[in-house]
Amino acid sequence: MEDLEKILKQLYLVSGLNMSIFDINQKILASYPHEKSKFCHEIEKSKASNHCFICDINAMNHVKETGELYVYQCHFGLSEAIMPLYSYGALTGYLMMGQAVIGTYRNYSEIINKSKPYFENEKELRQLVTNITILDEDQIYAFAHVCDICAKYISLTNRIQAKNDHLAQEIKQYLIANYSKPITIDQLCDYFFCSRGTLLTHFKSKYNTTIHKFLLDYRLKKAAELLTNKKQTVKEIAYQCGFEDPNYFCKVFKKEHKCSPLEFKNKGL
Repeated sequence: MEDLEKILKQLYLVSGLNMSIFDINQKILASYPHEKSKFCHEIEKSKASNHCFICDINAMNHVKETGELYVYQCHFGLSEAIMPLYSYGALTGYLMMGQAVIGTYRNYSEIINKSKPYFENEKELRQLVTNITILDEDQIYAFAHVCDICAKYISLTNRIQAKNDHLAQEIKQYLIANYSKPITIDQLCDYFFCSRGTLLTHFKSKYNTTIHKFLLDYRLKKAAELLTNKKQTVKEIAYQCGFEDPNYFCKVFKKEHKCSPLEFKNKGL
């Protein structure tokens, strides 16, 4: 994890905000600085720790569903950001940036008021809160987007490995869900954050066929099902099944079924 900590340290030096990497089970894998801010540390020692835990879980679930950078406020009003990390297309963790106060010194009072029930010494609370970095909203989003770029780099280099490599299954599910759309190997590489060699090797090893052959066979299968519908033309079915060239569709269909799509349709095979 040394290389990850170096990345987190550089992000911290640029932004002044704590940086952490978690796995999908909310276990911290790397951080810089190694200790949380004194305010967060004291909060976690109190009964308020559950608020922080729930807030982090909700943020992670949001990112898991959307797959995108998420900037939000914690229970006490501190601004944080979280972004997904992948390995060979599978979600393996999260990069989290925090914590900062958006606005001016007046915003400290809002955080202090929300935190009072969990601190016996208000003077100490004020000191801890006023040590938190103040940024404007544009700065928060700018830093968050820089972190997101780093998260994509971490994903692209597959630095956080999944316990089980589900890349081949993920590719298959993607092909089935998107067979009606144009699909290229380069698009798949971008989508799954992996190299061309990794993509092709994993799929061939798992299913003993190429991505191209699997996609072609699946499209032909769906086309054969649709050809039983008398209302659709052969050309319409070709486009609906992801074939951009109807002539090519007719050629590969005839090779597979020993008859043209129109003959297949008329015979009701």
